[in-house]
Amino acid sequence: MNRTYRQALDAMAFPEETAERMTNDLARAIAERQKSAACETTTAACKPAASQAHSASGRVPRFKKRWQLVAAASLAGALLVSSAGAIAATGTLTTVKGLVDDVFNGAPASTEVIDAIGRPIGASANSNGVTITADAVVGDRWNYVVVFSIARDDGEPFDVEPLDTGTLPLMFDGPSLTHIDWTQGGGGSVYFYDADPSDNAIQMVESISVDTFNGKGIVGSTARVHLENLYAIDSAGERRLIAEGTWDLKFEMNYDDTTIDLPAGFSVDYNGLSADVESVAISPIGITVDYTAHDVMNWQEQSDGKMSGHNSAEMDRIMNLPILITLSDGTVLDATESGASSRTNDDGTTNVHKSYVFDVLANPEDVTSVTIADMEVWQG
Repeated sequence: MNRTYRQALDAMAFPEETAERMTNDLARAIAERQKSAACETTTAACKPAASQAHSASGRVPRFKKRWQLVAAASLAGALLVSSAGAIAATGTLTTVKGLVDDVFNGAPASTEVIDAIGRPIGASANSNGVTITADAVVGDRWNYVVVFSIARDDGEPFDVEPLDTGTLPLMFDGPSLTHIDWTQGGGGSVYFYDADPSDNAIQMVESISVDTFNGKGIVGSTARVHLENLYAIDSAGERRLIAEGTWDLKFEMNYDDTTIDLPAGFSVDYNGLSADVESVAISPIGITVDYTAHDVMNWQEQSDGKMSGHNSAEMDRIMNLPILITLSDGTVLDATESGASSRTNDDGTTNVHKSYVFDVLANPEDVTSVTIADMEVWQG
């Protein structure tokens, strides 16, 4: 191969000083992490505090129990973070409701790109003395991170104590969070933190991978955010309402797309079957792989609404294509159990779309290799 991932990213209009500043800010802002096992055995509040789940059609999210996040900074803060979180999934095409909303309630807020990061202009909503604002968005073709601020209009701080991990035990009610037009599914995590405990605002970070029905990516699409009733969760898992209301805002998904298409068009063997890898795309945010597995899931009927052990194993067999990203410090990012959607074909094959948001900002100089099953796609 005649180019490396580093060379490919160097060719993009993504200034080195911006990447360096983002990395330095990220390092300064990373919260102290606990091992996921500790989180899972301490309180029932861990899962709702770190993540908020919402369901989807057309996508089966399969994430490792520990999935840390990379986030773009708010105007006052910097890049940030991490949390051991549960999964979330969402997805929708542009609906008639969305189109009507644009006609009668105005177009989505425009988003200005500054140093590769999208800054939504005027994307905020107020309800019952609390204002929620979309501060920043960063991402690639299919993966994105949005930072929101949640502020009390009276200037008082929110009454909630952080967990030992540094995250806040908070969650919104019902089918909340962000939906991107023209996506058919997605998965990821959400968590809350307080950048400045002395002020009247807290921050929410949403990190999601999506699958678009047209394959063209999400840059330029409209993000529609719906949030309801903010709750604090105590150590027993009980909810306490700290902000009642409904917040709706929308903005353009506009940022510097840092996606790089890596060499593809090869075949691999995994889990006792073979697959043709059609595309591999990587960025400092995450990695996305599209492939066709030469088999279909042997799905069994289940009446109780729960995933059976057999069906779970079949889903893993098709969707858990081994994907490893090795960094220069020896860290290996394992995207094998990342989110995936699939489509069964009449010829007995399965199309799979897999995407994974990194737990660190993987700048060009940090990536030494990308391996898919037994095939080394890039070598730094």
